[in-house]
Amino acid sequence: MNQAAPTDALTPSIRRFRPDGPAASIAAEIRANGVAVVERLFAPEVADLLVAKVTPALEQQEPGGGDFFGHRRRSVGALFARGEEFAENLLLSERVLEVVDAILLPEHPMAAATRREKEERQATGADGLPTDFHQRPDPLVGPNCHHYRINATVAMQVVQGGANQYLHRDEWRYKPYMHRDPDGPELSLAIMVAGTDFTAANGATRFVPGSNRWHEGRTPTEAEVVQAVMPSGSAAFWLGSVYHGLGINHTSTPRTGFIYSFALDHLAQEENQFLSVPPGIAETLPPRAQQLLGYRMSATVNFVAGRDKDFVLRPGAGSVLD
Repeated sequence: MNQAAPTDALTPSIRRFRPDGPAASIAAEIRANGVAVVERLFAPEVADLLVAKVTPALEQQEPGGGDFFGHRRRSVGALFARGEEFAENLLLSERVLEVVDAILLPEHPMAAATRREKEERQATGADGLPTDFHQRPDPLVGPNCHHYRINATVAMQVVQGGANQYLHRDEWRYKPYMHRDPDGPELSLAIMVAGTDFTAANGATRFVPGSNRWHEGRTPTEAEVVQAVMPSGSAAFWLGSVYHGLGINHTSTPRTGFIYSFALDHLAQEENQFLSVPPGIAETLPPRAQQLLGYRMSATVNFVAGRDKDFVLRPGAGSVLD
């Protein structure tokens, strides 16, 4: 007689990783179940510093956000214009970029380790192009884009009361032009960094692991929801195809987190980074941060005549008009 499977085998969960764990393992879990947590990816003092930078702006607001956010949210955007600490610690984190490289599979990776690996295995044909350039890319191998860039940034604070946020998929912002394809390339990857401890009581973000593999039309149930409980400095990574939403804060202490997401370069940015982080501010950031914000051309897309194709804030050539 076959034994029944243990009850907890059917209980959804979010897998957790150490900050020094292999990026490939973190990415594999994200691909499989849509979400993973890297505990204490950032030092507690970094989390405290970033929270202190945004707290005055957050405290000037009355909680709101409407029905979609449960009426108990404060938020500020344009994170990478609010101080070099945000770009230095969040945007340019090598571990974050390694994971994003592995999920979005760009032709031009951003993490140093990924770039080295690609250079070692890259073969070039007689025409000077990669030997696989004219082949149809495998969405699990790529390349699935020329490069990726920041999609949206927000510091979000959830205060006591309200309701759970509607469970949703980030990729819905591209409907009806993009359609859910569990076997196709991913469009975006988001990171939530816990500025303060995320607990079940204070409304840690709710996820539906495995929903990235669902076709459109299936609705999650409460039994499939798991909260991303994690200490400050930890980070939850999730695909744009996975259901998620803010939880209810049942405590009197606000819960603060930092969300920043990346999307394929040929998709419109949810938050217009060229106004959020205008050239005068972008020029003060490291070149790689400028690229990640979108100050970069994608072959014949997003071109600017008379500008360097990889660093468009610099004069140069690289546009189709040059």
